[in-house]
Amino acid sequence: MDCLGIIVAGGQSSRMGENKAFLKIQQRTMLEHCQQLLGQCQLSDIVVSGSNSGGIADVVEQGGPLAGIFTLIQKYQPRSVLVIPVDMPFIGASHLQELHLKGSLANKATHFDNCSLPAFIPVNALLSDFLQQQFNSPEFLSSGKGPSFKKVFALTNAQSLFINNKQALLNTNTPQEWQQAMQIKQQQNISKGRI
Repeated sequence: MDCLGIIVAGGQSSRMGENKAFLKIQQRTMLEHCQQLLGQCQLSDIVVSGSNSGGIADVVEQGGPLAGIFTLIQKYQPRSVLVIPVDMPFIGASHLQELHLKGSLANKATHFDNCSLPAFIPVNALLSDFLQQQFNSPEFLSSGKGPSFKKVFALTNAQSLFINNKQALLNTNTPQEWQQAMQIKQQQNISKGRI
């Protein structure tokens, strides 16, 4: 398998009060929206990380998004992954396509400035061994705190890309943030003549 599209939807959504994957945006759930975006990146294999959203359960519980990514890397053994969180209503297919293209060409983990996700991550033995080691480390076993994307990006000599539209990277974690995002979306649709 070349590149596996991963939708990270395994969080508890405790601040939101409901599962973010099933919030509606323009008649679709956020999960369906993310599937469509990854499909526009010409990825034939797209999976959901997170059993509470109908996806695959993490082999390491409470390990954060990297535990879900690690689980899917072990299960599918792709050459690379393109990862998107389920709570970014403004990210566009063009942003994901840019990450995929530039990451593939450089064969480097690639993300946008000051934002861990979305990201393109090549999969190799170094990454797999690092994640295995981190999830079996005494630090993780005692604290339950999984490895950070910062560590993964340092290990893989990642590149970060500038993004003009910072709003594209806005994620929504609370009902208030979701409501504000939907108001912005509605205004954008009005200005584009879609309503």
